[in-house]
Amino acid sequence: MEEEKKAAAGVDWAEKAPAAPRRRSRKKSAAKGKPKKSAAPAEPKQQPAVSDTPETPAETAPAPLQVPEAPDAPQPDAVPASLPETPETASESAPAQPETTEQPEPAEPAEAALSDTGADETASAEPAPEDTAPEDTASAEPEQPAPDADEGAANAPQDAPQEDSTEEDVPEKKARADTIARTAQLSIAQIMAGLADTPDAPPAEPDSTEEDTEEEPADTLTQKLGRGVTGMLRWLLLVVLFVLVIACGGVAWLYHNATPDMLPQIKATFDGQELAPTAYKWHVPIVGSWLRRTYAETLNPTPAELALPVSGASPDLVVTPGGYSAQLTITDAAGESIYDGSATGFRSYRFAENGTYDAKLIVSTSGTPADEATVTGTETWQFRFTVSIKPSIQLATDSVAQGGVAAVRVGQTLGQDAPAIKTTLKNVGFVKAGSGWICYLPIPWNQKPGNIDLEVSADGYTETLSLSVRAGSFSYKDYSKTSQMAAPYIGEDDAPAAVSKLFATVDDKIQWSVGGFVQPFLDSFDTPLTYGMTEYAGRSYSERGTNYGYGGRTSTNVIIRPKNGKGSMIAPASGRVLLAKDLGGLYGNTLVIEHGAGLKSIFYGLASLDVKTGDTVKQGQLLGGCSKAVVAEMRIGTVPIDPLAVWRSRCDGLKLY
Repeated sequence: MEEEKKAAAGVDWAEKAPAAPRRRSRKKSAAKGKPKKSAAPAEPKQQPAVSDTPETPAETAPAPLQVPEAPDAPQPDAVPASLPETPETASESAPAQPETTEQPEPAEPAEAALSDTGADETASAEPAPEDTAPEDTASAEPEQPAPDADEGAANAPQDAPQEDSTEEDVPEKKARADTIARTAQLSIAQIMAGLADTPDAPPAEPDSTEEDTEEEPADTLTQKLGRGVTGMLRWLLLVVLFVLVIACGGVAWLYHNATPDMLPQIKATFDGQELAPTAYKWHVPIVGSWLRRTYAETLNPTPAELALPVSGASPDLVVTPGGYSAQLTITDAAGESIYDGSATGFRSYRFAENGTYDAKLIVSTSGTPADEATVTGTETWQFRFTVSIKPSIQLATDSVAQGGVAAVRVGQTLGQDAPAIKTTLKNVGFVKAGSGWICYLPIPWNQKPGNIDLEVSADGYTETLSLSVRAGSFSYKDYSKTSQMAAPYIGEDDAPAAVSKLFATVDDKIQWSVGGFVQPFLDSFDTPLTYGMTEYAGRSYSERGTNYGYGGRTSTNVIIRPKNGKGSMIAPASGRVLLAKDLGGLYGNTLVIEHGAGLKSIFYGLASLDVKTGDTVKQGQLLGGCSKAVVAEMRIGTVPIDPLAVWRSRCDGLKLY
């Protein structure tokens, strides 16, 4: 039975010979490790340990030999289950060796020889005489067993076919074959023992065999998801970096193109003079409202002085274009602030006096959250100016006839004091009129024709005007008797005391500025005595021809006689009733109306009064009834003027208010 087991073991070595690739990777790994140990201690009796016996160190090596058989491995059909002990059996099995040379790997002939040798050892019953040969062989060449095995495998096919050799040569051939087989067996055993005794051998390469690759554990779902998320994050990071590079390039391009041409072009003028900016600080949007480019510069550290003095008490300040916030601060020579507010509020400001002032104008814009493309910042103007207001002074007309009215107009002034006038003409002075002042100068009927100087002073300035007085076209009448003269007659100096004391009353409000004047009678009437008409009684023929003589009287008012003997008196212009009273005697029902600026309408001899003192009347309002003769008079101050010229709009001076 033991011989059969050995024979079976020999057959297993031959069948598992095709697993050569596994042995090459193992040899390569062994070669990189420790040096091969000597196989001298191994005895031929222990060679069957290659099979299943776990006692010797070499017994661990056959584990890799349990690889499935290769499909092209040759099967040793020449080896029967039980080998006869006759020499012919060995010789018959020898020719099977050349088939092993056809294997693709060079180590297979040795394994085939080993398989045949195992069969021969099974057939031999007494192996004792050959036990010393392997020890000598192993001791002679312990590190190079492979060449002997190849040489034995190569010689085996050459010796096997010699069938015509004699029977005496058979034991010698058999002994040589046995020696070669045992040598190959020992070499393989030494190799396997060296692999088993090398504990520090480095692990096999990951790609050495398919078994090592297949033994790696498969990735879990978490690991796969982790690798996927990591790859996606890397991809997103690259995308973000790419976008950032493009965005930074775009921002740099926008920043470079935010030039000073994008700054606001603001223009400011003061009293008609353009101001030069002294500093600015603007923020130009680059990307929305969080990235802006700032332009700031101080153009002039000192205030700029205006070339022309300010000629008005309320100069204009204009900032264009609109939509900006403008703040103005003005200080006087002492450094005290006289104005600090918006440019819009400065429109109603008036300088109180002349002098030198410093101003600072700041125009700014802050934008809105909805409008992120708005340029924000400020621009500053600092300037110095001199207020030297010369009020405008003008005459309504340069020439006025006797009995007429001249008017002097003074424009806006700094102070609240009224202008002053010096002249030989009587007047009530200046009154407030609109944004300036006005003074009405009545020209008496007997004013000498010629030029009259008018010296007007306002805000420290004085200007002299020249007024030309021309003769009026007055008429005269001659009577043979004094009783033939017109009546009732009330001369310039004949005004009653109740009326005379009212001549000094002056209202500032000019009532006739709306509507002017109209005739005070609704019905037709006659004027037997007009303003400037002189009546004579008893003059000689020559005196009448030269209009020269004594004893005449000149009328300073108008006598009105209604044609139908009755009528109604109306207000020629709006005004305030200063007197409405029956003075009796020559004057009768007397009415005095103040129209403003000292201009009064006086009516004597009314049949009735429909108003009372203190009433305010409107133009055309009924004042009372007219008698057979009414004396109508108009005065500015104490000087009578021509009523008919006023009622009929022929008085140029009263057209200015």
